[in-house]
Amino acid sequence: MTWKRRASALALLLGACSSADEAAADPYPSADSGLSSLGEADEDEDEDADAGEGDGDGDGEQDTGPTLDLGGDTKLVCDPWLQDCPAGEKCSWEQVAGVSQTRCVPIEPDAKLPGEPCMVFGDRDSGYDDCVLGALCQHVDARNQGTCAALCGGSPARPICEGEGELCHVCPDCPSLCVPICNPLAQDCADGFACVSASGSFACQPDDQLGSGALGDPCEYAFQCQPGFTCIDGSKVPDCPAAGCCSPLCSVDQPMCPAGMSCTPWFDLDNRPLPELGICQSV
Repeated sequence: MTWKRRASALALLLGACSSADEAAADPYPSADSGLSSLGEADEDEDEDADAGEGDGDGDGEQDTGPTLDLGGDTKLVCDPWLQDCPAGEKCSWEQVAGVSQTRCVPIEPDAKLPGEPCMVFGDRDSGYDDCVLGALCQHVDARNQGTCAALCGGSPARPICEGEGELCHVCPDCPSLCVPICNPLAQDCADGFACVSASGSFACQPDDQLGSGALGDPCEYAFQCQPGFTCIDGSKVPDCPAAGCCSPLCSVDQPMCPAGMSCTPWFDLDNRPLPELGICQSV
């Protein structure tokens, strides 16, 4: 889905919530330290309203095209962490003019659980789908079909994922989703997915959302690098021409890095090393 691509954007998803400057201040690489990113005055309002009134023959009317009727007083702004929509609705995410925003949408009968196939109604970015409360239809294809993914529970400061082997990929301006944890050295995700840094660890993300960045290629986000690489502080990559560059992941037990680089342990957001995993950095 579009916002997912923005994330993995996001936030994907993809370790995209911190800047290169933040990475430079952090001696330990992680998904975040590794660069994983009203109107005018209404004084003429009455005149405008009069000018827009038709005389019964359609003059002054403007066709805005088809709209999705969600039935009555639909709340347009909500909190996906609190799920504070009216009864029978859920807080979802839509995308308007390339910007993700929350909205309340009806909960469909026989709604689908996370991991089950789903359908999006109306525009594929409408946020109106047949997933259960607390889930969102993701990886939507041209037929508006995708798979339900759980939104993170808890709070942005203390996110929770109930599914075993999942972590929360927190995104401030897009859906914060629970995604499968994976091993980037083994690249053990399902077909069509790659293991990419996310929220201090690694999670499976659609591989068609990844870039092709290799050693020394400029980057701002982890998903701009190819599988097996991630985006880190450019000062730690030889001849990097930017604030951040792609660098290969490595095994601290069997380190193999390009000349002039060493395999440094990868630390999560709690400053704990992940077993075996490292990142190649300048000596």
